[in-house]
Amino acid sequence: MIRSAVRLTLALTVLAVAAVPSQAQDVAGKWIFTMEGPQGQVEVAFNFDQSGSEVGGTVDMSAIPEVESAEISDGLYEDGILSFLMHLGAQGQVFTMEMEADVDGDEMVGEAYMAEMGQGMPFVGKRADG
Repeated sequence: MIRSAVRLTLALTVLAVAAVPSQAQDVAGKWIFTMEGPQGQVEVAFNFDQSGSEVGGTVDMSAIPEVESAEISDGLYEDGILSFLMHLGAQGQVFTMEMEADVDGDEMVGEAYMAEMGQGMPFVGKRADG
């Protein structure tokens, strides 16, 4: 009888631990993206903030002098995938780049797509403050 009670307690403990959802990784913080563009590699710094699955933040495009402004919108981080839109102001126009990446710990691999260019540009990201 005692063995049965011990087995039952052990089984319930295992089930209870398995039922607890794992802590979702947070993408908040500073990340450095290395992007492949038409003129070669460029590094861009992103500062993400996160509330639940919603992601926002800022981007420093000073490495690309032609870009006058950059904003992030529609950010989402779910199931290890980060996606957001980046709106770039250049020469009086605004271009939207769709960004999507698979996040694995302090690294991510993804693609940036801009309809005006008609092609995707691969990038890798590394957490700068991790």
